[in-house]
Amino acid sequence: MEIIAYDKAQLNNTAVALGKFEGVHKGHILLINKIIELANDKTILSMGEMSINKSIKSVVFTINMPDENVINLDSERYDIFKGFGVDYVCECPFDERISRLSPLEFIKKILVERLGVSYVVVGSDFRFGHKRSGDVSTLKKYAAEYNYEVIVFEKLKIDDNIISSTFIRKLLEKGDVQAVDRYMGRPYSISGKVVFGKQLGRTIGFPTVNIIPDKRKRLPLAGAYETRVYINDDSLEYKAITNVGSNPTINKETGSKKDTEIIVETHILDYSGDLYGKDIKLDFIRFLRTEMKFDNIEELKKQLEKDKERVNNKI
Repeated sequence: MEIIAYDKAQLNNTAVALGKFEGVHKGHILLINKIIELANDKTILSMGEMSINKSIKSVVFTINMPDENVINLDSERYDIFKGFGVDYVCECPFDERISRLSPLEFIKKILVERLGVSYVVVGSDFRFGHKRSGDVSTLKKYAAEYNYEVIVFEKLKIDDNIISSTFIRKLLEKGDVQAVDRYMGRPYSISGKVVFGKQLGRTIGFPTVNIIPDKRKRLPLAGAYETRVYINDDSLEYKAITNVGSNPTINKETGSKKDTEIIVETHILDYSGDLYGKDIKLDFIRFLRTEMKFDNIEELKKQLEKDKERVNNKI
């Protein structure tokens, strides 16, 4: 898979999925699967004794908004697209230059001249061009003139809810990571390098690893979660308990003033070893409880034992 800037692209004969793709969910996956299907369907055109192999290339065209607290970082999106077998990811920051393009200019200068589009694959609510004045009907209006086909998918629903990045953000705010898994098609995950913490957990039999997520990454509701841990891209997974929050009990015991600093701290079950400096990935499986402030470390330890029992026995 190749990552290219939209204004540097020089492609031809492509199937292009258009969207923001900030949080890649099952609705987006419909578009991605379609361009992969079109790319794999290589048509042989016979012209007398000569045959032409018309090979379609799949392109995910991402319109990147200047958002903080994103569901998927760029690196995470790239891994997802690569896993589906996408040929190109075309990055397009939503800046002043893009915002001023009329819908026709977007079609002609980007889709036709830069991407050499043969198929445009979009959701039914896709909007583009100056003041979002272009839509699916606009794409269809110029399809014959510029020799491309428009394929439209209606908004996907699960449990009578329309899947959208906005809806997924609301689920994360409630800590409902199981629902996020259903809507995204994979567990919500956070990755980072293991850093030194207060090291108090090991003194009570619950050694933990701390990671500092990218500051742009959206975190779920503060609380304790059942997670799965992957170390240095290894395929082995480990059961774990992860706390997202300010860790008020530990801060009280250590005299720390950082009661508002959000940390991601994980106790990996049945694992021993030094993980400092290694990269780990956390998949969030389910919400266990809200963040709690205990009167002392002993009460915290008792609660962690209960959390551990729930994870081990799937309670």
